[in-house]
Amino acid sequence: MRSEIEALIAGKPGSPFLFVGSGFSRRYIGLDDWPSLLRRFCDGLKDYEYYRATANNDLPAVASLIAADFHTAWWTEERFSNSRENFKERISGQESALKLEISLHIQNYSLEPIDDEKIRAELEALKQVNVDGIITTNWDLLLEEIFPEYRVFVGQDELLFSNPQSIAEIYKIHGSCNSPESLVLTKSDYELFKERNPYLAAKLITIFIEHPIFFIGYSVNDPHISDLIFSIASCLNEEKIGVFSENLIFVRRSGNGKDSIQKHAFSRDGRNITATVLETDDFEQIFSVISENKRKIPARILRYCKEQMFELVKSSNPQEKLAVLDIEDIEEKEEVEFVVGVGVAAAANEHAQSQDEAHLAESGYIGIERNDLLRDVVKTSSEFDGSKIAEFVFPKLLRTGLKFHPIFRYLRDAGIESEAALDASEFEAAKKLYRKVKDGNYQYQSTYRASYYKNYADLSAEDLLDRVGYEKAAIYLAYLDREKLDQRWLADFINSNFDKEFRDPYESAFKKLICYYDKLYFGFDPVEGSEIIAGIVEGEVAAKK
Repeated sequence: MRSEIEALIAGKPGSPFLFVGSGFSRRYIGLDDWPSLLRRFCDGLKDYEYYRATANNDLPAVASLIAADFHTAWWTEERFSNSRENFKERISGQESALKLEISLHIQNYSLEPIDDEKIRAELEALKQVNVDGIITTNWDLLLEEIFPEYRVFVGQDELLFSNPQSIAEIYKIHGSCNSPESLVLTKSDYELFKERNPYLAAKLITIFIEHPIFFIGYSVNDPHISDLIFSIASCLNEEKIGVFSENLIFVRRSGNGKDSIQKHAFSRDGRNITATVLETDDFEQIFSVISENKRKIPARILRYCKEQMFELVKSSNPQEKLAVLDIEDIEEKEEVEFVVGVGVAAAANEHAQSQDEAHLAESGYIGIERNDLLRDVVKTSSEFDGSKIAEFVFPKLLRTGLKFHPIFRYLRDAGIESEAALDASEFEAAKKLYRKVKDGNYQYQSTYRASYYKNYADLSAEDLLDRVGYEKAAIYLAYLDREKLDQRWLADFINSNFDKEFRDPYESAFKKLICYYDKLYFGFDPVEGSEIIAGIVEGEVAAKK
């Protein structure tokens, strides 16, 4: 099986894409399949079997019939009074109420602590896969949770009329529960989707020709997948059809513990397309092989560079600002407007510093970087002079283009304890860094918010760490109420984990958490009871261990 997967990936111009269906969410978060979901929303209406029989087993038609009856119930029954109060302005048609309530229901599903060791191992392997992107017909937010760095395109319209780069992106072609009206649910939705299928197929042709496509959570007999496959095939000549067929890989569970590799023929109008079918109960091995297909530059960085290069080239009057920084330092795309010269940042930074080199050498602060401040800010006693950090190091931080830095401890050391004092000071770089973070959100990625409030909101910091481990704690700790975050405990957490290896995106979240610590305890509005001597001294740590 491993050798077959390696052969399917080898020699392709691009890394794999995943094409994810409902079976994926059913396995990992227990979401209903489509008939079960529709059955759930028949409560208080006619029997589901009535709708199914009336629609001749056509599920989109079943959804249309349910939507019509649900519309009346939603507007008249007491059980929906809260929804009416909060969302009635969003109801634009007879099918809107059902889409809204389905979306609200699905939003409650997210990854929770999983007891099954096999499923846990699959998910950990999945998080490491090296894929250029994901296409899905699922409405839930599971993929955003697993791949938080990927940009999401919702619905056909957003995909067709935006500028996707086919790198580090998720295409939710049937809509998302975050946008109820985008759901492809009813008969009319599917008719419109099918009408636009040729345009979607044209948009996806390059992906299907240049990338192996792993279909996960679908049956090979799914009619909607067949429609899409033949829409793409209709645009290809016979030579390209062969390449296209080689890239179609369906992954399904064998149910008997045995691995097998088969071929499946899709036939329509005299045209045959042959896909590879991998049957196994061990999806971890599939994800592991895909993760071994390494690239030197993270997919999210490639997507951002490609997107911004396109914008610069297509513009007749480019106004973008240039930023030169190390790849590892790009945390959020809004922090820079354009990145160029990937791999030459060290030389560019050296050139940028040359004008100040003599002055910095005199101060002895030439070698101090952001990472040095991140490590220092939680220590009992800072190793640095706050005034010199503000004068010589802050200008370097400003040039990185990053948004979040530990600045408040050093401003306080320099005698600046308020916004007014900062405005009156001579530290121009500090003023600009402060404006960046003044109203900044230190919580990492809003996609984690629902999971935190569903699963962990009632936990203390200590219990949260025990439950999720140090990597995820780096993300979730910023969601805790201020009074739940003890300063000494958080300093100890940062010190204990600073030299550990974090996977992407947890490393970025950890650095952001340190900046949050700086803001909480040394900012102009510090948490009550904060102390400058916040860290845990080495002797205490040693004694504790």
